[in-house]
Amino acid sequence: MTYTAGTESKVREAVQLLTELQEIDDELRDIAAERGDLPEEVERLGAKIREMDTYISERKADLEKTTQALADRGRQLEEAKEKQVKLQQQLYAVKTTREYDAITAEFNYVKDQITSCESDITRDTQRTSEFTRQIEERSAELEKVRSEENTKAEDLRGKLAETEEDERQLMHRRENVVVRLMKPLYAHYERIRNAKDGRGVARILDGACGGCFAMIPPQTQVNIRKQVDIVLCETCGRILVP
Repeated sequence: MTYTAGTESKVREAVQLLTELQEIDDELRDIAAERGDLPEEVERLGAKIREMDTYISERKADLEKTTQALADRGRQLEEAKEKQVKLQQQLYAVKTTREYDAITAEFNYVKDQITSCESDITRDTQRTSEFTRQIEERSAELEKVRSEENTKAEDLRGKLAETEEDERQLMHRRENVVVRLMKPLYAHYERIRNAKDGRGVARILDGACGGCFAMIPPQTQVNIRKQVDIVLCETCGRILVP
């Protein structure tokens, strides 16, 4: 498969540019490999920190709300107990059955209130303990994650400092090469490079494509060496160069 690039001089220029572009991309890939998975790790840990911060904030809000409810229930319980004592005293002073029945009904109502408050207090006390435990455990875990994130971020900054200037120069060279390539040819290179482990150009090695190792017909090899056309590997689609 061939790719028309114009005159022989245009073909030679395109082959030279494509070869240089692949070399630049190889160097950029090496720089990325030096950084390893640090960028992704820093981003992952940052996302985890944000998630944990949100969780802790939510539990603190739950704790504050439950603590307030617990205080309210405590006041209600004290008021109910005081009222219960007063009603108990009133029972000894009643003079009619009607008064006795009314006070007894109110006494029983207050008694139910006390039972309900005590139940709520028991429940909310358990909830505050659980929220406190969750906050403490997650906060301790958060400190570990923050420490790990800080360490990896520092490592990444070091890697960036070591390679930033080289990367900048390579990107500048790359831009200068790309603007001189025909857009369809560059688009094909990018498509294959992204699909084939970062290599859109392959040299002929022992009569085969240096990318997929498929054999290249002898006459096609001659055409590639003469650079009369841009030749694509029939198997992997890489651009073949001498």
